[in-house]
Amino acid sequence: MGDNGTEDDVDPAAGGARRAPRRADHGVEPPFPEVGPTWLVVVTGWTGAGKSTIADLIAQELHAAVGSFDWLMSGLRAVPEVWAAIELPIDRQRRVGWNLLGRVAEQQLRRGTSCVLDLVAREEPRVEWEELAERYGAAFGVVECVCPDVGLHRSRVEGRRRDIPGWYELEWANVARGRELYRPLAEPKLVLDAADSIDDNLDKVKRMLFGST
Repeated sequence: MGDNGTEDDVDPAAGGARRAPRRADHGVEPPFPEVGPTWLVVVTGWTGAGKSTIADLIAQELHAAVGSFDWLMSGLRAVPEVWAAIELPIDRQRRVGWNLLGRVAEQQLRRGTSCVLDLVAREEPRVEWEELAERYGAAFGVVECVCPDVGLHRSRVEGRRRDIPGWYELEWANVARGRELYRPLAEPKLVLDAADSIDDNLDKVKRMLFGST
């Protein structure tokens, strides 16, 4: 968006990501050499479609921190009385997780460093995080990971372990249900197919982050 909320800040050559407004100056020098604008990137999509892998690769490119919904919530799950209060209803659990991720992102943006959020997102927090990025003068982008090939998706889920301490492993029955219930986020966004190679998908991400090379 431009100064008046127009679409002038949407960069078609970068997968529809929002260009960064003027970077906010909070008097803190970034701890790494500049690699372009500060970014807040939301990596969302279907469970088991490669979100965490892509989030980690983006973080390497940007020298960014990664905030993962599952990792944060696993810390709460380790305290039974806390988990009992937030596990259900699921909307409460989501809200708690979104709030925690928002704090992680704001801490990093306040330092002048980029942040990548890894979760199955909804439109509500996406809007909040886009506003957060704008407030700190950061560019904002959404990467959505999908896997239309059902057989490939199932093999990915059944062939891996996440090994997140205190968190559960994926089961195909739950993932299949998640495919049916998934709500795609609004444009602009970069959509990645897990059937494509990691290198090809990373190239698409780099074009979003850095423009044509």
